[in-house]
Amino acid sequence: MAEMQKTKKAWAVLAYTIAEDPGSSTLLDTTARRELKAICDAADFRRVSIGAQVDFQHRRGVYRGALTQLDAKDRDFKDIDPEDHELWKQIKGSVRAGLAEVRLQREAVDLNAAQPDVLEDFLRFGRDACPADHYLVSFFGHAAGPLGVFSDRTSTSRVHDTLRLPGLVHAFRGAGHRADVVIFRDCFMNCLETAYQLRHATEFVVATQALAPATGAWPWRAFMRTLSDDATPYDVGLGLVQALATFLDDPAHRPDLEAVPYSLLDLGAAEDVAARLTAVVEALDAARRDRARQRGCARALEAARVGSPARGQVPGDPALVDVPTLCSGLAALTGDPVAAPAAALGHAVGSRLVRWHHSQTAHHLGTSLFYKPVRAEHLAASYLQAPDGPVADDDAAHYRTLALSRATGWHRIALDPLPID
Repeated sequence: MAEMQKTKKAWAVLAYTIAEDPGSSTLLDTTARRELKAICDAADFRRVSIGAQVDFQHRRGVYRGALTQLDAKDRDFKDIDPEDHELWKQIKGSVRAGLAEVRLQREAVDLNAAQPDVLEDFLRFGRDACPADHYLVSFFGHAAGPLGVFSDRTSTSRVHDTLRLPGLVHAFRGAGHRADVVIFRDCFMNCLETAYQLRHATEFVVATQALAPATGAWPWRAFMRTLSDDATPYDVGLGLVQALATFLDDPAHRPDLEAVPYSLLDLGAAEDVAARLTAVVEALDAARRDRARQRGCARALEAARVGSPARGQVPGDPALVDVPTLCSGLAALTGDPVAAPAAALGHAVGSRLVRWHHSQTAHHLGTSLFYKPVRAEHLAASYLQAPDGPVADDDAAHYRTLALSRATGWHRIALDPLPID
């Protein structure tokens, strides 16, 4: 293959996909193939370069490719012929001659793609292979919101690992890479914990408070239209979330889900939001010493849970509270010391952090926070909160290490909820 000189573009898309499924189904494999092909089919390679890495469930090895003008070799991954792999053969065939070179590599070792160093290596590969002024990083795989993203294991292990939020940021930092926009096709990633953890890794995040559909490809042609040469990161983030909202308003694109609420988060507001959350934590901690105050605050916290069984088929999780709903409930406690800090937090979230939000229902209003369930029915229904035992203990230990926990003390409330009565 003749080497060609790299051409720096205004935008590049780096797509990181883990199709490993703890349930060993082929669902994510099929969707990952469609998603990757949709990305490449939609790209105008005169303006945009694509870097992609995918770890399938039922095909050994990790594959990564670049559709751009390349000139360098990379260690560890070996060049292979796209003609020998049906998906990449289709992608190569859809690229018009002369517009881009398709390069495919495979790592024969079954890497654990939920490890920070594997993501770090991909981000470094993407930056070097696809030079650009701005980067859109797309993530696709299983996720547990504030408790981590992705699920993967090596061929020699039966245990699926999760990439915790600090590890996610470590990968960006280690690669020397700062994204302009990160879009998550991963469940529950729209939360304050993610926003604060990623504040130095990207400017904007597009993510959902609830479940992300596991079938079908996203509207990448509409997404690619946002990546104009003069588009700012905000322009792109807004264009992505609006196109996605329109797409998901069609029930056919969110099968079996009542709603898929997506938001655009401006991480430039994360520090201010954290400062205001700290004041709320202090007021809630103080409420523990006053039975009447504690009861009122606890009820507001419980009322903000999204996805509880009492709310029917709302696709959230009872281990999460909707932050705007929580702030409204606490601010309504007239005369309580928590009311003013809660109102200030609600204003910062609604006017600065959440730049755009859309849901098919009124239950999700912008972003979430982890808050451990206390009722038995909520504990039983939660995907994020494991039953008491080693897994729950490990999750709690990791939660305490999150940047938001260290900055605000929210873990004192999240892991030790106020008694309801």
